[in-house]
Amino acid sequence: MALTILYDWPVNTPGSTTPPAATQAPPTIPTSSVRFNTVVATLVGDGTSTSVTITHNLALTTGELAALFPNIHFEPIITGAPSYWVSARATNTVTLGLSATTAATFAVVKISRPVAVER
Repeated sequence: MALTILYDWPVNTPGSTTPPAATQAPPTIPTSSVRFNTVVATLVGDGTSTSVTITHNLALTTGELAALFPNIHFEPIITGAPSYWVSARATNTVTLGLSATTAATFAVVKISRPVAVER
């Protein structure tokens, strides 16, 4: 089994199970030519998994990865949510390890591109 990742930004339908394309313009600002800098996803536990790989499609360079980017912000949304650590960073994904398992919606993860204005 695996944890479910529900993408909330920048997808056209919040709660989507597929990440945005790297060329996708922000859906709530249809006239913007600025591509997204942040991906927001909600994590839903399956009661057995203690790791999750989140696709962000930020196309980070080797230098950015060496500088420990992207920025990752984990927001627990339930009491007793598991803690996390970053176990891998890649050009288009991050992998998080979790201290425990849960069978509930338990966190929001915000992943952002380095040195960029976030929105």
